[in-house]
Amino acid sequence: MDRKVIPHCHVCMEEMKIGQEIVMDRTFKGILHADCSYLLPDEIEDQGLLESVISRNQNWLKSFNHLIMQ
Repeated sequence: MDRKVIPHCHVCMEEMKIGQEIVMDRTFKGILHADCSYLLPDEIEDQGLLESVISRNQNWLKSFNHLIMQ
């Protein structure tokens, strides 16, 4: 069975959507909405629009590729 991973913010638990500003944490590679982020600047691995962060971080976020390939 081929399941698609639906990314969500670990703070507000809302689904991530294309065009939203997000941050990816350096330690666990989790993603959060930029507005929900509690991370200090040195704890942020990457930030920007969801589709840009996914594109730049293929090794960690390859299961989200279906979001930008639509």
